[in-house]
Amino acid sequence: MVTELKSWREQNYYELLEVGSQASDEEIRIAYEKLKTIYSLLTPGITILFTPEEVKQIQDKMEEAYRVLRDPRSQREYDLVMQGAWEKPIAPPPHPLAIRRALNTQQIREALGADEVSWSGESLGKIRRFLKLNIDELALEIKISKHHLEAIEAEAIAALPAPVYLKGFLRSFAKALGLDPQRVSEEYLTRISEKGYTRE
Repeated sequence: MVTELKSWREQNYYELLEVGSQASDEEIRIAYEKLKTIYSLLTPGITILFTPEEVKQIQDKMEEAYRVLRDPRSQREYDLVMQGAWEKPIAPPPHPLAIRRALNTQQIREALGADEVSWSGESLGKIRRFLKLNIDELALEIKISKHHLEAIEAEAIAALPAPVYLKGFLRSFAKALGLDPQRVSEEYLTRISEKGYTRE
């Protein structure tokens, strides 16, 4: 349940679900199910405390918290982010070089060697090479490890992080290449999901 000291927007996943970092799968599940009942539009008085939109946002955050904390690998990555010891999915401030990059549709088609544009690991790699960007330099520029950039380009599903982090990495990668972050992220995630990527 949301406490009076910290709003639900400020709470981390553990605080939101009211569980400790060592909580078992069963404890996490019980906490999640309990909160699902509390934060429902069917709960008497809930709309006095929150707008329907806020209830939906709380439900979405609880769902994300549940998905991350019930998966050991995702939980470890989340803990590292909380400790500041792992790359955060939030895009860093644009690098001066990135600001100057902006590809038009014709340049993108030229780089991909096709009229039909769709975003995959291969196409992102082609754009990077078209811009003559060394992957080591790009990794330093956008503060994402070379290992993760290589995994994204290769669509190496086993080496990719959980979706909550991968979305941020894709958006940062796309911005650095002068591409539409939203479209790149959505198309890439759809593509690898069809190949078996879940991590949820």
